[in-house]
Amino acid sequence: MKYQVLEKHKTNYICLVLLNEIINFQHYFDVVPTRDEVFIESYLRKMYECGVLDIENNQYIPTELGRQELVNLYEKYYDYLKMFDIFCAVDLEQGEFAFSSISNDWSDNEWFDFLEDERFSDVRVAVAEFKGLDPIEIVFLSFLNEGRFEIGNGRWEYELTGDAVWREIEEICNTAISAEYLSEDGVLEDVIKQGTEIALQLIREAEALMSESEYDESEEEIIETTTTVEYVDIVEGPYYSYDYYEPYYDPFYVSPIWVVPFLFVL
Repeated sequence: MKYQVLEKHKTNYICLVLLNEIINFQHYFDVVPTRDEVFIESYLRKMYECGVLDIENNQYIPTELGRQELVNLYEKYYDYLKMFDIFCAVDLEQGEFAFSSISNDWSDNEWFDFLEDERFSDVRVAVAEFKGLDPIEIVFLSFLNEGRFEIGNGRWEYELTGDAVWREIEEICNTAISAEYLSEDGVLEDVIKQGTEIALQLIREAEALMSESEYDESEEEIIETTTTVEYVDIVEGPYYSYDYYEPYYDPFYVSPIWVVPFLFVL
């Protein structure tokens, strides 16, 4: 099997999911686990040993180092949303990208149904391979985007730390269209160039809309906290202008943020 979700991958990503819950939703887990929290106890302890969590009043609380780890995650996550997610649905025969139609006035259900059209192929793994990125990380970010790690659902601790979701990521990476399959006659490079053009056009359009209307922070706020105690500032998605993404016109370009390792696997 070409791609495997090793224990270090699993530990890394579980810690990041928990860290997001701790910092952005101020959910402070008890040092002495209760009920299903026994499934996440070793990961909380790992973060404490790495210095991203501290202990206060018998609870795990975040540190500034932990906040920086979450900043690193959000940098990658939003770069993924802007420049990689566009490759999730591509009609390879017609050279059409589903995202070229995203401005259509569709409901969420209609849009998701459109993405599932059988003529579209998901080439995100191939793009990751072409750029020298880890497909496992790309699929993990796509799962974040799809809400696959919802904390608060019944037995979420077991689901997060069990094998099922990580084996699914592994299977996707090993069965997806590969860079090798699309490498003939420069097909993949052309796909990346075309997808990048569309992504950058969407960024330009979003900037134009933002400049035409008054920015309302109350509408952009998406984080709800569960307590008034805040040990570190929450982490929000970074905003970069169109100029920041221009280097992506080079199909081989990879933002420096992708080479920043996470502390948990060092």
